Amino acid sequence: MKLFDIFGFALSNFLRRKARSALTVLGVIIGTAAVVVMLSIGIGMNKGFEAQVSSWGDLKEINVYPNTGRYNQETGEYEMPDEVEPLDDITIQRFRDELKHAKAVSPMGWGWSYIIMDNKEKNSASSIQTLDASAMADMGYEVAYGRLLDERDVGTTNFVMAYNVPFNFFDPRTESEKWGEYAERDEELPFDPLDENVHFAFTWYYGYLQEQVDTTKPRIVPEEAKCVGILVQNQSNLDNYGYDHDTNIYMDYTGYEAMNERLQKNQNKYYGVEEEVGITVGGFGYVVNGQEVNFKDGRENKYNNVVVIVDDVNHVRDVSKTIIDMGFETNSSMDYLDQMQEQTKFLRSILGAIGAVAFFVAAISIANTMVMSIYERTREIGIMKVIGCKLKDIRGMFLVEAAIIGVVGGILGVGVSYALSVLVNKLAAGGGMEAFGIYSSDVALSIIPFWLDIAAVILATVVGVVSGLYPAIRATRLSALEAIKNE
Repeated sequence: MKLFDIFGFALSNFLRRKARSALTVLGVIIGTAAVVVMLSIGIGMNKGFEAQVSSWGDLKEINVYPNTGRYNQETGEYEMPDEVEPLDDITIQRFRDELKHAKAVSPMGWGWSYIIMDNKEKNSASSIQTLDASAMADMGYEVAYGRLLDERDVGTTNFVMAYNVPFNFFDPRTESEKWGEYAERDEELPFDPLDENVHFAFTWYYGYLQEQVDTTKPRIVPEEAKCVGILVQNQSNLDNYGYDHDTNIYMDYTGYEAMNERLQKNQNKYYGVEEEVGITVGGFGYVVNGQEVNFKDGRENKYNNVVVIVDDVNHVRDVSKTIIDMGFETNSSMDYLDQMQEQTKFLRSILGAIGAVAFFVAAISIANTMVMSIYERTREIGIMKVIGCKLKDIRGMFLVEAAIIGVVGGILGVGVSYALSVLVNKLAAGGGMEAFGIYSSDVALSIIPFWLDIAAVILATVVGVVSGLYPAIRATRLSALEAIKNE
C-alpha cells in the first residue's frame, strides 16, 4: 500500500464519524489553547519583569565594588577579608584583559561643580558622573542632540548634559537661584547648549557671579568646558513623575580628575590654604563598619565602583561569577530580574501544569476515539489482513488518523489561543499586571511568539500519534479470521 493510499484511508476514516471526530478534535483544541495561553502568560511575565528591570538600568551592566566583607548571621559580627582587592587602574586593566565577554569597562565616580554659562548665568550645583569617555556609547546612553563622549574626549573637560540641565540656568545678578526646574515631556530646550557662541565653565566657588570677589586675593579661575551632547529625556522620570528632573553632567574621569585638581589648587590660593590635597575621582573609603580596610599590596582604592558592560545578556551571570571569583562584589539588574523570576517560578509552574493536564485529557480522548474506531472496523481490518495488507500499513493508517486529529486540533487550538490571549491582555490592562508583580505598561501579560505556535502544533501532533500508538498496535494483533466473523 502506498503512502498516499494510507493517508487517504486515514482521512476518510477521520471524516466518517464527523461528530465523534469533532469532539475529539475539540479536546485537542482545548488542550493546545490551554498550553499556549498558560505558557504565553509565563513568557509575558518574564518580558514584563525584563521591561520593568530594564527601566531601572541596562541588563548588560554589572556594577563592581570592593569586597569588604559581610555580617556573619550566626555570630552577629562583621567579617572582613585580610586583604581587599581595590578598584584602581590595575584592576580595570585586569578586567579588560581577563573578562572574555566584557564589551566595555569603565571606572565610575561622582563629583560636583557649579556651571557658568557665558560668564553671566549660573546653574545650581550639578552632579558630575565621571566615566571612561570611550565607553559611553557602549553603556547605553542616547543623545537627543549632538553626540556622546568618545575617544576624542578622553582627558578633556568636554561633557554631555542631561536634558533637564539647561532649564536650571539663571542670572544670579537679577534672578533667584533655581531649584526644581523640571523639563516637561517633549518640552523644548530654553537655549541650544551646542551653539558655538555658548561658552561653559566649571567652578567650585559658590559666590561666583553672586557676590563680590576679593580682588586682593588670587583670582578665581573657572575651568572652560564644551558641551558636545544633550541626552534624551529620562523616560523613567517621565513615566513616574510626569517630568524629567535629571541634572547630571557626564565627563571623562581623567579629564575631571585633572580639572578637579586645578580647581582645588586655585581655590586654595584664593583662601590662602597652602596645603595641597591629592584629588582622586570617587574613592571608596578606608574604614568599613569601624574597621580599617587593608587593600592588597598597599594599593589605594581609587574609584567608587567600576561598570562592566557585557556583550550579551546571556553572558551576564557568567561574567558576574568570574568577577566575584576575582575577589569583588557585584550588583546588576540581572540579579533583580533573577529574584523576581524566582519569586514567580511556582506560579509559572502551576500555569504550565494546568496546560499539561488539559493536554493529557486530550490524549486520553484521542486514545479512546481510536480504540472505538478499531471496534467499529474489526471486520474491515480482518479483510485487509486476508487480502495481504501489511501490518505496518494497517498500523500506519491508525497512526496517520491520530496525527490528523492532532494537527487539526493543534492548528485550531493555536487560533483559539490568540483570541484568549487578547482577552487576557484586556483584563490585565485594567490592573491585572500588578497582581503578578509587574508594574510596566510596555509589555502585555500574554505574549505568543511564533516559535510557540509551531511548537504547539508539533506537540499536538506528537500527542496524537503517541495516543494512537496503542490502538494501532492493537489493530495489528487482531486475528484475521476472528475479525472477518465479527459483525
